[in-house]
Amino acid sequence: MTYNRADVWVKNVNVILFSIFFLFLSCAATYAQSPSSQITLEADRVVYFEPEGRAQAEGNVTIRREDITLNAPYVEYLVENSMVFAESKAEEQVVLIWGDRTLRGSRLEYNLVTKEGTMQDASGQEGPVYIYDGNVSVAPPKAALAKGWLAKGDIKKVKEDTHIAVWENANYTTCDAPKPHYNLYTTKMTVIPDNKVILRRPKVYLDGKLFYTYPFNYEISLKDKKTSGSFVYQFKDDSDRGTGIMAYGPVISEDRLSVYAHVAYWTEMNEEWMISGSYNLNDQWDLFASAAYTYNSDEDEKRYRPGWGASYHNQGFSGRVYWSQAESVSIEKEAGVTYKGVLWRSPEVELFTPWINIASDTRSRLALYWGHYEAMGISGTQEASVDRWGYGFEASQSFKPLDKKNNNFTPFIWAQYQNFRYDAKRLKRQEIIDAVYGLRYRIGDFPMVTSYGQRWTTGNSPMSWDDYDDRREIYQTVGIPLGSRWKVAVRAAYDFMDEHLDEVVGSLVYDEHCYAWELIYRDERPMYYSDDEDDWIGLRLVIKAFPETKITFGGEVETITSPAQEVGFIK
Repeated sequence: MTYNRADVWVKNVNVILFSIFFLFLSCAATYAQSPSSQITLEADRVVYFEPEGRAQAEGNVTIRREDITLNAPYVEYLVENSMVFAESKAEEQVVLIWGDRTLRGSRLEYNLVTKEGTMQDASGQEGPVYIYDGNVSVAPPKAALAKGWLAKGDIKKVKEDTHIAVWENANYTTCDAPKPHYNLYTTKMTVIPDNKVILRRPKVYLDGKLFYTYPFNYEISLKDKKTSGSFVYQFKDDSDRGTGIMAYGPVISEDRLSVYAHVAYWTEMNEEWMISGSYNLNDQWDLFASAAYTYNSDEDEKRYRPGWGASYHNQGFSGRVYWSQAESVSIEKEAGVTYKGVLWRSPEVELFTPWINIASDTRSRLALYWGHYEAMGISGTQEASVDRWGYGFEASQSFKPLDKKNNNFTPFIWAQYQNFRYDAKRLKRQEIIDAVYGLRYRIGDFPMVTSYGQRWTTGNSPMSWDDYDDRREIYQTVGIPLGSRWKVAVRAAYDFMDEHLDEVVGSLVYDEHCYAWELIYRDERPMYYSDDEDDWIGLRLVIKAFPETKITFGGEVETITSPAQEVGFIK
């Protein structure tokens, strides 16, 4: 029997109503579905083959069941097992919608009862993630677990009525440009809605050109909008080690266990490596450990440097207990002055309270410290074995722009107080007060940041790494746009106490909408030559993956706030 919607309503309304009723009644009788699970079908043309229990629909076909909607130009429907076969025609795609998620493709095979199926040449979106040019299979969580798509721990984190998707030979990106500026291609990708995306050894492309192949599985958190980290390669010139090539990133990235590797080869120091990992015990506690074989300029030697401990976080409270042996530390005490040395912690304990709002736009938190250390004494010759305990607080205040009309001239303040006691024979106490006052502003097209930092110290520490001096410094950062893509930013620090320029850091940025390259050069004490200066040059790639979190490649370059970041060229 053949029915045409335009003619049937005029000639014989009862015939088409009976046929549609029979179609739905057959499905309901076979699967005993509740009224809320009823399947409805609409189309310009419907043909039902009663002996086969099969219906063909063409032209603006729409099938609905619960929160699932299927739109396609052509559909075949098998009543007995509720299987749907949908195909695209010309520019009309097959569209599968459930909740706020949508899949588009050329061909779909889908079971309306079990909610399992496959789509060819598919594309879709999961939050800020765009996936395209792949074949995808979908299934509910329990079926996905049986297929091996999910781990047992994952099924507890997803809703029962959602779809788990496994993509093959697909592209992933968060770039919203019509032609994405970057994408990750993978042979297999698992999407767990509202939880995470797991890519098998993806290839990273920039503007359609292969950048590198990621050696391990790559994981992106949809809930926290961040990545598990980036395994990349980097060339760097270091004043202590010479010129080297480095590779670093995650080796294992699972819900509870994460393991990272860092290997390097230098022209002057040969190989270095470090393995670090963390394990999530529960919602409050994490265990962590590391093993490193690295060079330290203070000792002028390479050696093994293990470390281990646990971190705590609960309702805003946080803390850490940490042991380390022969730890290589690099501590920037002020602009142009970086301490490099070796430290044993056995252990060190820190505890922080939640941030507390103490006034309008002002917040603060308290800190407690205790630890036993072995380190170089302040005389630079003897080793000191010291117990240290203390307390402190940190406060910051945010302000609204002084020029509210143009959203310009925004002040900021940060302050920290620390009081330490030591069980040494001499140098038994040290008080440290740090304060930074600054202003963010724009003059014409040039964004700027001016900040003044001051430190007041009373007493001294018996250990070099922990001994601080007074300081009075001003930092000036200027951003200079050189067109729509190229930008330059420079930061200089001037020491009022020593009356000389302490540091110059420059950034050259190439911004291509969804990603940016940043070349950073740092010159410590540019007016004075010193064997202790820590000059370096590095390259950072920033993929603007999410509004809150970026994917960055740059090693030690990432440990500083670059001038381009300060003025907002890289956000």
